[in-house]
Amino acid sequence: MKMVLADLAGKCFDENIELGEYDEMTERIRRRVLARIMNDGRRKRYTARRIRGITLIAAVLISLLTGTAYALGLFRMNKNHIPEDVTVHGEWIERDEDGNITEIQDMRYPDTNLTFTFECDELPHKVQFKPGWVPMDGFGFGEDGWYHYYGNDGDSSEAQIPYKIEIFYAKPGFQLVMMYESEILEESSWGEYEVTELVNHNPVWGDDNYVLLFSPDQGYMIRVGGGLDMETMEKIAKNLEVRTLDEQIQYDPDYNIGVLNVGRG
Repeated sequence: MKMVLADLAGKCFDENIELGEYDEMTERIRRRVLARIMNDGRRKRYTARRIRGITLIAAVLISLLTGTAYALGLFRMNKNHIPEDVTVHGEWIERDEDGNITEIQDMRYPDTNLTFTFECDELPHKVQFKPGWVPMDGFGFGEDGWYHYYGNDGDSSEAQIPYKIEIFYAKPGFQLVMMYESEILEESSWGEYEVTELVNHNPVWGDDNYVLLFSPDQGYMIRVGGGLDMETMEKIAKNLEVRTLDEQIQYDPDYNIGVLNVGRG
């Protein structure tokens, strides 16, 4: 499946939403809600009449949520606001070929005020993106114009990074850390995507702007970030083409924390 984010973003305004209109997303959610109702062990306590009532209510809610269908996706992203007196930490565990632990690294991030965690029904499939517009050429990891990482490092190792695009995935028990203090500027939706725009106050080279695109239906996040202005980050994000691969991601729970900030290399 391929999609251009600009096409999705163009459909996210209220005037383009028709409540009750049939589409594939609505039907998929309808089936999922009804399946959950039927599989709920508590349903035996209800009469058939009550079940029919619940089903009707669910159908109405599905119709109303057509424009925000991500609310019932297979994956959920949580934004965790961290108090000043709390140090975020996780572990990187190294094992030998027999599975015995050889080293445990306690990864600590005392200067963050924002992390992201995920709720997952299953592991997501891998995706790739193709940049449709970038402010300057970059380099990336991928093939045939499709990437999972792409961007520009800037003129020197001490300069601010102009922009980087990278894919992250929803994993159970895993948290992504936005190092340094961050401020969320806007939360919205572009089609099926939950969009978070934030500024990160990097003490090394100054403020970085980020656009985070999260797919609750497929469980991936595309991070577009760097020192260029927010309007540029939005334009990069809206002109990405995305395709889903058949392969599911691999997840090693021994590595349960990672960094979301842009970096070189």
